[in-house]
Amino acid sequence: MRLRLIKRVFRFVAIACLSSALIWGLAIGYFASRGPTLIKEVEFYDVDGLTTNVLKEQIHPVELSGYSALTYMTLTWNALCQVELHSTITLPRHTRLQDLGELQQKSWKRYLAALRRHEYTHQYHGERAAKEVAANFCIGGHYILGYWMAQTEIFDHKTRHGAKDGVRLDLWTQ
Repeated sequence: MRLRLIKRVFRFVAIACLSSALIWGLAIGYFASRGPTLIKEVEFYDVDGLTTNVLKEQIHPVELSGYSALTYMTLTWNALCQVELHSTITLPRHTRLQDLGELQQKSWKRYLAALRRHEYTHQYHGERAAKEVAANFCIGGHYILGYWMAQTEIFDHKTRHGAKDGVRLDLWTQ
């Protein structure tokens, strides 16, 4: 009698554990197969300088750690492998562009385009990290994140924070 009771309890516990594992597995598989949620924002800060020197002072604010633009990213995931990347790119916006000459406007637009490309590459690294974390069912997520953080540092080093790719401000050149 006692042995039968133990067998029933064991069977019940085994079925409960398997059911729980199946439900968790399906939930994790569902969220991981959906891929990450990507939330992208672009913010601007205003500059109004009409000379290169004044602009250089304005585009390296303390809030951006001394850089003219910044991509801030937060990558999170939970026990169900719901992965979310929130990225915010902060760029300068010239409020007196019409007061610059044609040559200076072209130079500013070239600078801003190169700056955007550079920051979008950082954002792309974050997206790759998020997609790889989701694809691996969040297993090794911290290692994947570390790899892509290293890639973004290497990218900054190779491009000298974009300088080799045209992120140079000089309003007096073509």
